[in-house]
Amino acid sequence: MNRRFFWLILFFVLLSLPGVAADSYWFKTSAKEWKKSGKTTFLEGRVQAAMLDSLDALYGETDYDYHFYNKGNDLFVLVSCTFDLYRVNGTALEKQYNYLNRGFTCATYPFGRDEGHFLLGGKGFWTSQMDLLALDEMNGSWEWVKTTNQPIDYHSPYVYQNSKGLFTLFGHYYNPRKGIDTWETQGYFLDWKTKTWNKVAVQIEGVDNQTLVAMSAIYSIETKDYVLLSTTSGKDNLGWNILEKESGTMYYFFARNADMAHSPVLEILDNSLIYQLGNGEARALDLDSIKVQSDIVGQVRVLEATVVPKEISPLLLYGALLLAIGGGLTWFFLSRRKKVVSPAQSQDVPEDKEASLDFEPILRLLPYDGQQLTTEVIDQLLGIDHLENFDFKRMKRSRLIKEINKRYLLHAGKELVLRDKKPDDRRFTYYLIKA
Repeated sequence: MNRRFFWLILFFVLLSLPGVAADSYWFKTSAKEWKKSGKTTFLEGRVQAAMLDSLDALYGETDYDYHFYNKGNDLFVLVSCTFDLYRVNGTALEKQYNYLNRGFTCATYPFGRDEGHFLLGGKGFWTSQMDLLALDEMNGSWEWVKTTNQPIDYHSPYVYQNSKGLFTLFGHYYNPRKGIDTWETQGYFLDWKTKTWNKVAVQIEGVDNQTLVAMSAIYSIETKDYVLLSTTSGKDNLGWNILEKESGTMYYFFARNADMAHSPVLEILDNSLIYQLGNGEARALDLDSIKVQSDIVGQVRVLEATVVPKEISPLLLYGALLLAIGGGLTWFFLSRRKKVVSPAQSQDVPEDKEASLDFEPILRLLPYDGQQLTTEVIDQLLGIDHLENFDFKRMKRSRLIKEINKRYLLHAGKELVLRDKKPDDRRFTYYLIKA
């Protein structure tokens, strides 16, 4: 404990030195949320209240996020769920995007690279994508950039970049038109030089990735050299997980909170975080010192792309055809000998009935058996009450309840969460817990 206290004091001392300046810095907040901090300047004076008031004058009636990032010595801000990009000039805002288009740019990842500005990915209520867009600075428009092997109907909020390209960990495939609604248990890497996507393997000792991605509370914060993944599950090797961006090495530090993810303002100076607790108390976190006190528990690595031969000889083609025919006949005769399985039995759910209850959201809801919960209460129990965007929160709630009921149906032969409306006021939805 004394050692941690020493590092914290040292961090505040370094911040107070006049010669210290960050090479990389980010600032994240939401419309009007920054006022809860009680501060008037952020990022060592680079972001000032007058400029944030100018943004609020345009977006104050929304719940949009403000994403500030630097490119060289210049500071820029992207407004979420829009294409609006501004260059910060003191307290003034210089708009870089000159059109009025609106699209699926919620939850996008803005960044500067190679003297340009880019957006990666976006999410809407009916679609998910990981398109790469580049800013045409001359015309003030965002232009689509062609990539190879791009994952389709996929989006991930856990994005970061290193010297070789961009990583998207875990994530989700979603397209209701095609009936697609599944989790990605690993991830993808976009090679920046070739603009080619490859699969990524994420390994953490003792952690089942399927259970991890289905949990409701995983938070990601990128700094200059690291990505901080924080969870409150209480599982072994999960808490504060520090991912070294260049090497892919995953570290574990024993901590069971995600306070930095709920702060109304988040300042990132190189590898240091400045945030606030719910009571307004200021906190600072230095990931360099935290990593020294952490244990190595895993690795993120890019998998080699599958090489497809450009030319296929006729002999190889005939051989493959014969194998396909033989395999098809074998499958046909074997399948006729198998018992018919009902659609309910063939769903992708855990085979072990007891294992189906090893799901944190279910354990949170069981103590409320027989109670009728409001939307606000169920969001708190599911760990999604921090989400500001109404559509995102509703979509996340629906998917979690679907997963809960699928697992509980296997265990008890019935659904755990039932939607209900009161006869005297059918505008509001309630959730009845029936264990």
